Amino acid sequence: MTGADAATAVAELLLFRVGGETFGVPLANAEEAVEALPVEPLPGMPAGMLGVSQLRGAMLRVYATGPLLGVTPGAGAQVTLIVRGRTGRAALIVDDVEDVIVTDLSSLRPVPGSGGADPVLRGVLPRRGGLVAVCDPDAIVRVCLRGAA
Repeated sequence: MTGADAATAVAELLLFRVGGETFGVPLANAEEAVEALPVEPLPGMPAGMLGVSQLRGAMLRVYATGPLLGVTPGAGAQVTLIVRGRTGRAALIVDDVEDVIVTDLSSLRPVPGSGGADPVLRGVLPRRGGLVAVCDPDAIVRVCLRGAA
């Protein structure tokens, strides 16, 4: 896992919320989180893409997290989370960015009901009576950039 120490399976995860669910992405792959950026739609955008935004002169492709993560986003204030993978980066609209945790990935369990087929989620971790769905940043970027979100 990017951002993990393979010998100890320990990773720093940035936690974020979409709808009522908590997700985590390796901190090393969380490039930046900023207050929701204005998004300009483009003609012929691929599925899941909301449009483009500018951040310090760089153009970012912005994607909805609902179709990507299979949850309905909340209606409150939103944050743009920029995730970097090996093949590029994608800006995701999330409800909120919460915390950074250090966790032992040896307790990672399969995503319930996925049969191991979910390309974006690596598994779930128990945390404070709930679950954190751990995202694969390379898969997020790959799915977003090919327009299959």
